[in-house]
Amino acid sequence: MLRSYPKAKRIKEIRNCFPSLAYSELVYLDNAASSQTVDTSIKAVSDYHYNYRANVHRGDFKISGIATDIYDKARKEVAGLINCEDWEVAFTAGTTHSMNMLADWIPLETPVIITELEHHSNILPWMRQGRTALNGLLVVVPANDKGSIDIDMWEIACKSNPGAVASFLTQSNLTGIELPWKDMCRIAKESDCTTVIDACQSIGHKEIDLQLNNIDYMAFSGHKMYASTGTGVLFSRGGFNEKESYLGGGTVSHVDFDHYVCVAGPGRVEAGTQNISGVHAIGAAAKWIKEVTYKDIQECEAEFFNMLQEKGLFAIEEMKLIGDIGPRSVYTFTFDDLHPSDVAGLLDFDNICVRTGHMCAYPASNKYSGGKGVLRISSAPYNDEHDCVMLVEGLWKAIKKLSKIK
Repeated sequence: MLRSYPKAKRIKEIRNCFPSLAYSELVYLDNAASSQTVDTSIKAVSDYHYNYRANVHRGDFKISGIATDIYDKARKEVAGLINCEDWEVAFTAGTTHSMNMLADWIPLETPVIITELEHHSNILPWMRQGRTALNGLLVVVPANDKGSIDIDMWEIACKSNPGAVASFLTQSNLTGIELPWKDMCRIAKESDCTTVIDACQSIGHKEIDLQLNNIDYMAFSGHKMYASTGTGVLFSRGGFNEKESYLGGGTVSHVDFDHYVCVAGPGRVEAGTQNISGVHAIGAAAKWIKEVTYKDIQECEAEFFNMLQEKGLFAIEEMKLIGDIGPRSVYTFTFDDLHPSDVAGLLDFDNICVRTGHMCAYPASNKYSGGKGVLRISSAPYNDEHDCVMLVEGLWKAIKKLSKIK
């Protein structure tokens, strides 16, 4: 039976900001892969295509000026969300794009320290350059049994590799557990390491204040913070004036056949025509998050945890939660006898969306699941009691049916 929860009204208000959910029975619990898109972001995309569809920073006509103004405003909105200067924010195609760009800026002889929990986007760009655990240029700090890392192991890795690049996520997209990333950052800086933060799983849920944390680079994606796909952010402390990436239109102030001069600011790494409507959308999403506040987002997600616990999700014996039971935005389970994909397939018949597989984090997934893969339930502030009831009932039904077949 549905009952009243203290944050139920606020969850409903937030849910009404998402057209894909407001009038739908969809139970969407794959937010760690992509969140739904907030109405203001959808409107930003539509407005661009309907009313001022033109290139930015190039045209001398009115609609190009409007598109440019909104593009530049989006940069300010994102900078305001993470508390940095707007010229320290570059727009990319997403975290994967950002990390590949960043990897190209790091000298090849520099060791890179990562954790065993990293997403492929923070493993493969370094390996592509020839860094491996075997040659010592990729230093991997192992994950522990609770889905996090031991800070002592991290400190040893940093002290053993002074001046390295320390590149790590704030929250695992596989386990959902927040790493002690602030302490990790402090320890890395004590060993003169360059700090690189993958904030993809945090940015839609928790505040990251760049004035309070000594982060050199940070990447995240729009599609995990209620905006469009194909748009992301790369923060670089001090800006981009010494950086080069892809070169082309918009990145230079002078070209002849003997030399070129790059422009100042983030434009020098935003070659060609960007995903303009996507940038407008990420700016709108950043503004929406600030208006809703991270405090409310976290309180709504904590309430959803209360619902999951009360309805019995964590009491299902066949499902083994990675890490301790507690409020977070991602809950990941392994199975001894059933296959997670079979369970998810049956849930889909009831319009319940969860994720199974390796979550683009093969090393971590293999560690915890023995190669079978996991089942991941990931929430957002718009997930409500109806979602909770449907999920738990659907899981019980699916497990019962599969157990009989087995």
